[in-house]
Amino acid sequence: MKYKPTRLDVIADLRRSIMASFSTEKFKDSNFKAFLENAEVNLNKINLDPETYILVSERLNKAKFSKQAIEKRREDLLMASILV
Repeated sequence: MKYKPTRLDVIADLRRSIMASFSTEKFKDSNFKAFLENAEVNLNKINLDPETYILVSERLNKAKFSKQAIEKRREDLLMASILV
């Protein structure tokens, strides 16, 4: 049996990545990177409305922009999880 990811899996991974970003290493934490990567992989596997997919992708790209404030990056990850 092969497991098919759901929207809740993506949401959970995005929120886990937010929590992992509170470590001392912030966005360089290995757990943060693992959860975010897993969320992005699963995002491509779930059925999302194309418009929603674009909005989520934009938020994830903003969250990866290292020159932006940490709080803003976390807000973008949270908004992406809400949009999913």
